[in-house]
Amino acid sequence: MNNIQSFESFTENVKNEEVNESIPFGSYYFNSRTEFEEHSDSLPEKGETKYLVFAHNSADLDGQTIRLQGGVVMGSATSKNILGIFDDEGNAMAAYNAFTKKPEGTFVSFSMGTLYAKSKFSFQYEETQGKLAKIKIR
Repeated sequence: MNNIQSFESFTENVKNEEVNESIPFGSYYFNSRTEFEEHSDSLPEKGETKYLVFAHNSADLDGQTIRLQGGVVMGSATSKNILGIFDDEGNAMAAYNAFTKKPEGTFVSFSMGTLYAKSKFSFQYEETQGKLAKIKIR
């Protein structure tokens, strides 16, 4: 992945840019409760499933995945911003729709799906909805 300091600085340097949405991502494994930060108290118990909504800083630029990033970074992992963990799909979908209308900073892509607790510290995420920001240069 390539690093871009901010979405705004990238678009200022590109002529006739266009940002669209494309296909969702898939699935993830979380091996720590700390990745969920202030939402860790809402995590499902072992064997239970809840709904997770998060934003991330990946985008598609002419078929290549790039990472929009502000500030100093270490490594090449995509940053995730957990937006909420919900008991039912309806509340998760309402939050997902609200967040996708107003991206903040470099978190321009969104994901919603089921979060299954394999253990107290291991979670499997399966995406059911996703929007990857797509940047086209003309």
